[in-house]
Amino acid sequence: MRKRMNQEDLHFFGLKVVYKDLVDNGFEVLNVRREMDVNPQILARKEDVLYFIVVRTAPYPEMGILLPDVAAKVAHHAMKHKAVCRFGSVGVANAKGDSDEEMGQPEMDGEYFINYKGLMPFPQ
Repeated sequence: MRKRMNQEDLHFFGLKVVYKDLVDNGFEVLNVRREMDVNPQILARKEDVLYFIVVRTAPYPEMGILLPDVAAKVAHHAMKHKAVCRFGSVGVANAKGDSDEEMGQPEMDGEYFINYKGLMPFPQ
């Protein structure tokens, strides 16, 4: 039996999803922070624009949520660095699950359905 992903595992998985999307879309990734309490998690650059990217990941049927206080702090920090803020919301489902409950329990090294629609602007 495989080990279920805990919150840290889910967070790291979501970071990998967003990182791959960035690289695939021509971003230069400058730094990635795995810690859940560090914001932003990813610093990237594209066409001389600096991006602060916050990533949140949740198990099926949820999606990662950017809390308003985190958005405000990151936006304030980004202004000092003339950076653009973006948010990556990731949802992960256990592809082997036969019920909603089982799908909501992704396992380490398992098979997944990923719900990720790309980077989004920060909520205003």
